[in-house]
Amino acid sequence: SSLAFLPFEERSYQRRGIVIMPRKMSSSSSESASEADNADIEYVEADDGEALQKLFAKQCDEDGLMTQSALRATPAIRALLVDGDLLSEELDDIWSAAPKFPDVSSNNDEERIDVDSFIQVYRDIDDLFEDDEEEETSSKTEPASDDDAAAAAAAKEVVEKTGGGDDEDEEGASPTDETNEDQTIAEDEEELEKAFATICDGDNLVSRDALRQWDEVKNLLEEGMLGEDEFGDIWDRTPKSLGSSDKLIDVDGFLSFNVALDDLFVFDDDEVEDEAESDTNGEGEAEEDVEEEEAAVERPMVEGDDLPPGVIFSALADEKYQVGMKELKRWGELQDMLTEGDILPIELQNIYAEVPKVPGTKEKIDEDGFLALYEAIEALFEDEDEAGDEAAAVPSVKPDLLSLLLDIAEDETRIPCGLDCTEREEREISDIVAVLEQEPTNKVITQNGIIETEDIIGTWDLLYSSSATMKYNEGLSGLAGGVSKFSGLKQKLEGNKYISDAEYIETIDIPGDNSFDVRVTAGWELRNSVSLFTGKPSTVLKVTPEMVYYGPTKQVADYWKSLGPMSSTDLTYLDDDLRVMRGTTSTDSIFILKKNDS
Repeated sequence: SSLAFLPFEERSYQRRGIVIMPRKMSSSSSESASEADNADIEYVEADDGEALQKLFAKQCDEDGLMTQSALRATPAIRALLVDGDLLSEELDDIWSAAPKFPDVSSNNDEERIDVDSFIQVYRDIDDLFEDDEEEETSSKTEPASDDDAAAAAAAKEVVEKTGGGDDEDEEGASPTDETNEDQTIAEDEEELEKAFATICDGDNLVSRDALRQWDEVKNLLEEGMLGEDEFGDIWDRTPKSLGSSDKLIDVDGFLSFNVALDDLFVFDDDEVEDEAESDTNGEGEAEEDVEEEEAAVERPMVEGDDLPPGVIFSALADEKYQVGMKELKRWGELQDMLTEGDILPIELQNIYAEVPKVPGTKEKIDEDGFLALYEAIEALFEDEDEAGDEAAAVPSVKPDLLSLLLDIAEDETRIPCGLDCTEREEREISDIVAVLEQEPTNKVITQNGIIETEDIIGTWDLLYSSSATMKYNEGLSGLAGGVSKFSGLKQKLEGNKYISDAEYIETIDIPGDNSFDVRVTAGWELRNSVSLFTGKPSTVLKVTPEMVYYGPTKQVADYWKSLGPMSSTDLTYLDDDLRVMRGTTSTDSIFILKKNDS
């Protein structure tokens, strides 16, 4: 039965995402002590970036870096090595592939990695166990032996002679099974309706606060199985009751909420596992399609005129970041065109049929496929334009990006420059930046990747950074934290054909309306390169820190390992007042800076 329909104490949860666990558990008594030790080890999920940063903080040295020996001493990894689940050679290969921190102290010849590389290493180890799971799954579906096949054929012959199997349909599922399934769904919905009656008000409606106090949701939150942001996201996507000024939900919305809540969890019991393994007639795939169809209907319409195709795709995409015909029904502008007859259903179907599909699916398309669909629809209207008329220019996403960053910055309870953004916010910003980098206003494109010194000299304010190292240090210098708070960062670039001087000015606030600046002086230069992100010619901004000043203190910058994230960045977007940089070894690390005209 559905997860939300079981009493809380009878549920067994396992969050989506692989957790590093031993590949095998020995039953021999000689290993009982090892197993007891493993039980006390906290295994962090590979997709939990915040938890991985905390784990790194416990194991790294005073410079905020980690050696291979320290990595091997990390409890979760050490347990895998001791139990033989992770081979030493495998760990050596993963370590060799990880980017090393460039500034190693002179008294330490051993290579070290920062928090970004640690997360990469941890996830590479996690991938080894995903491969093992796939092998175990495939082994369960190996063909039967000749004796088994002969026995099955004999059994089939007996059934056919006795008239058995006449009640089964072409797909192999009996009407009785379908009836039982329908009955189970009906019973589950009846149980939820009873639960709804216990928390609704006199108008048979439920508020957000009342739903949060429902025992099912309250227990999940207290046990850490459900995050506040996840609860809020599901609530926002749940259809509200028509005519309700306070955004309340009725019983249908309550049922939709529970369906979305179910999607966050997977069962961990043998019964469901056996059902999944015995599903050889495509029933599991059909049920998954039904769930995806229901989710597509429940999610809100994507509205807005002239949105860039990349932004539309991101808003429409399902949890696998794919789009099908069901998801297209949520595209408001397309539905308006169909309603008004600007495009015929048969035209849309023909266009969609020509778009390449995601391998292993029948109708799903990825972002490249959606862009092809979008362009084909646009071409229908371009053909109708008069000769010589130019298609209307797609508006820039730059205002959308600046507006989003402004909304985040205006929240005084948050760390500036997006250093505490949620994963959803980071993904939305990343999608908009990817569109911005392709716009014709980008000097990186118009100048074929060749940027000159005069193009970037001036004072720039940091608006946003997704760098894991800066998030960990709560700023660039690492001096913020505790009672002090990072307040902002400026980058000053000066230069001509003789000199190139750079300066970082980081402002840190302390209680009592006081603040102080951390100044980092440096040299800088532009180098022609090839972007890891686009594969096209690009320009790398190389900054070499020299001295650090704060208060009366003055230190050589070689000892400040926290300055690494902005020491080498790939320039991916530039116009007169906005600059976007990506890490040269980690393109997920984005830096957005705006020119300060004052």
